[in-house]
Amino acid sequence: FLSFRRSKMIRDEIVAQSDLVEAISEALKRKGVYSKIKSQLRAEVFHTLEDKTTVAPDKPHDVYLAAELIREFMIKFKLNNSLSVFCEEMGQPSEMAVNREFLGGELGLNTLESDSSVPLLISVLQHLTDKKAEQTV
Repeated sequence: FLSFRRSKMIRDEIVAQSDLVEAISEALKRKGVYSKIKSQLRAEVFHTLEDKTTVAPDKPHDVYLAAELIREFMIKFKLNNSLSVFCEEMGQPSEMAVNREFLGGELGLNTLESDSSVPLLISVLQHLTDKKAEQTV
């Protein structure tokens, strides 16, 4: 009888813990922090597993520019955890080595006339969309 009672208590505790985990998850989702916590956890796991002894090979100039465009996009949208993982995987330095004007110049964009709150990646897409529209006229 005692072992039956003990196993029922353990089962009830497991169910209660499971309900608690689900309730906490739902509350965090409603608060809008669940995705951020999940992203932070992924980044920390990645950093823990990453082998710091390997050196990334040099990247072609186009790949470097694309990575910097993506980095600037992530910075503008405050995707800090994703940015951390991205930089680690790409072998990019933790800080941007080039500024917006340099990137724009390399891509043939006039950054002085563009809205600095709009990421350059979006500006590139707008430029290509405008160019396509001009060609169809």
